[in-house]
This record gives sequence, structure tokens and C-alpha cells, in this order.
Amino acid sequence: MRISGLDDAAWDSPWRAIPVSQKVALSLLLVLTALLARPWPTCVLVAAVAVAALTVARIPGRMVVAAMTAPAVFIVVGAVSATLTVGAFEGPGWRWGWLGIREADMALGTGLLLHAIAGTLGVLVLAMTTPMVDLLGWLRKLHIPASLIEIASLMYRMIFTAWNSLVLVRQAQQQRLGGTGPLRRRFAETGRLVGAVAVRTWLASTRLADGLAIRGHESALATLPSRRGNRNLPIWVPAGMIFVWGVALWTR
Repeated sequence: MRISGLDDAAWDSPWRAIPVSQKVALSLLLVLTALLARPWPTCVLVAAVAVAALTVARIPGRMVVAAMTAPAVFIVVGAVSATLTVGAFEGPGWRWGWLGIREADMALGTGLLLHAIAGTLGVLVLAMTTPMVDLLGWLRKLHIPASLIEIASLMYRMIFTAWNSLVLVRQAQQQRLGGTGPLRRRFAETGRLVGAVAVRTWLASTRLADGLAIRGHESALATLPSRRGNRNLPIWVPAGMIFVWGVALWTR
């Protein structure tokens, strides 16, 4: 998925009209519930609420799957490493050569998997419904130091600059039949790709700094606030969270 896909979905989502504070509170509650509650069935219910929220917010399912792909790799690797036992093996469970899986380790690995998936989906609820521009504006209202907000804003802009450089250089390599030779050649192409992207990004950041200096920039990089009206979260969202908390307390 393109790095701008999350931001594009947030800009187009009808949930952008909902106050940022409500979406931050929802995402934070989802993450904390996924972190502190039991994996079954609470984390499954948290994931269901997050998926339902993304569906109501009109986020395409393929985009959610694409956004979950990279975190899923780390989640699965972590769950597997917590499940497998290498070497000495004691207690009930299964064993294949030097690898063994205890029943307790299986429960631990499954719990880590459910915790991480539910928490990641909770974060995506905020990321895919709230553009960074709105989030930075909300932070200004909370009187966060302006210097911190400016650093975050510049880093956010430079991420897209670096990604654009990566796409352009990679397209140029592919047009020259890049990535089709032996492994040694492809490693060399990757090194040249990283070097070219670093240089282009550095030059772009230098031009940005020069442009701000020429314009006598001394204040904040202000952006226009959203004027799409105000609306509240659907009533089923707090009702669903209350139900999840009830299940969490009942299964303690």
C-alpha cells in the first residue's frame, strides 16, 4: 500500500467531521482494552468493534488489509518466537526434533497474537479517519509546545518527499531492466537506490529550508482548519465499548 493511502482514506472519510478528541478517545480505549483485557473473548470483540468502525467510516477493506500486512509480519514473528521452545523440552505438549510447543506457550503465543491484532486495529481507527493536519491542529488547541508540533509537521511532510523520491528512482531502475539480473546485481541496485533517495531527500529538505528562510518564516506552519461541520460518534460505538468492558469484567 502507498504510504499516502492512510492519509487519503482519512481525508475522504465521513468521520473526518467528528471531533478529533472523540476519535482519539475511541482509539485509546480500544488500545487499552486490547492491552489489559483477556485475549478471549475480549480482544476478539475489540477487533470486531474496530473493524465495524472502519467499515462505517467507509474505509475500503482492501486498504485495511494492506495497512495490516506489515504489522502482521512482526506480530506473527513475535507470536511464533513466544510459542516455540528450542532445545530442552519439559511438560505436556508437542515436539518436532529440537522444536517443541508447550500447551502453556501455545496459550501465550495465541494471547500475544490477539492482543497485538486488536491493538493495531484500534490504532488504525484513528489513523484512517483523522488526517495529520487535523491531529496537529488539535494538539495546538491543547497548548502543546509549538516547536514540537513544527518538528512533527516537517517530518510528516518529509516522509512524503522521501516516498516520492523512492518511487521515481525505482521506476527509473525498472525502466532500465532493474531487478532482473543475478542476486549480486540486485543488491548493488538496492544500494544505489538507497543512496539516490537519500541524496534527493536531502536536497528537497534543503530547498524547503531555503524557501522558508527566503520568506522570512518565523511563526508556525499554520494550516486551514476543517470546515466540514461537526458530528458525534454513532451511538453504537459507546454502546459497543460498554458491552466489551462488561464481557472483560465478567471473564476476569
